[in-house]
Amino acid sequence: MWKMNNKSTTSMLKVTLAALLMVPTILAVPVTETAVASPIINVSSGALTAPPPSEPTIDSLATTQERGHIYQAVGALIPGGGLSAIVNTKTATYVEVKTLSVDYRLERWTGTAWVIFKTNSNTATKTNLLNATSDWTVMPGYYYRVTSFHTAYDGSTTDTSKHVSGTVLF
Repeated sequence: MWKMNNKSTTSMLKVTLAALLMVPTILAVPVTETAVASPIINVSSGALTAPPPSEPTIDSLATTQERGHIYQAVGALIPGGGLSAIVNTKTATYVEVKTLSVDYRLERWTGTAWVIFKTNSNTATKTNLLNATSDWTVMPGYYYRVTSFHTAYDGSTTDTSKHVSGTVLF
């Protein structure tokens, strides 16, 4: 075995460390024309499109009976882990009605428009509360939202309310 003194060991370590630190730089040197990412797409977020434009919020909670029977109509999108999108909707009325229903859809942002990705509906009778839930698998890199249409029918009058959730990037 050959012996190294402390100075040469330190020098050898410095050279090795410098060489190792340069390897990623050498590997990252482009061999073809470089491509420039779109300035509107946030690459670090993992998004495949630019974020959707902000939209005015649709009020879904009335403090008076100005909307008829419905006082709460909401839809929420919750990441369920991995690519699971959990959609929860709630429709509540002031009094028991003959029929409560909700039609809801999970929408995906394409970069220029919202498109319907999945849909579902639920109906209940003789109640003042309707909760509906779906668990859907989504595609990564896209923004999603829930649009829900809530309906209350008391036997003679139909009241409706629309709600649009905030967006979630999966």
